Amino acid sequence: MSLINVNEDAARELYKEAIKEYLEEQGHIGSLWKMERMILECGGFGSKWIVGHICKHPYVIRNKLAIKSGKEWIFKAQGIIEFLDLYFPDLGKNNEVIERK
Repeated sequence: MSLINVNEDAARELYKEAIKEYLEEQGHIGSLWKMERMILECGGFGSKWIVGHICKHPYVIRNKLAIKSGKEWIFKAQGIIEFLDLYFPDLGKNNEVIERK
């Protein structure tokens, strides 16, 4: 005999919402990021640094991972995650952007 009556459908829905929220926070879903999110992902480097080192990087341009919409930059989350994993350690070494081959 159970002392607590659990609505399984409601519990399952709450679980799905929690998982979706977690995945969005991690950048695995949720297709676009704003500059504020990029600043966080880049360890606090400012928007000027991000534009100069990331938005103008040949890989980002070629794959259309950053788009300027009016005055705002918008980033494709999944592609930018992959870019940061590949290139972030090398971005600060020189002022000029160098693409890996």
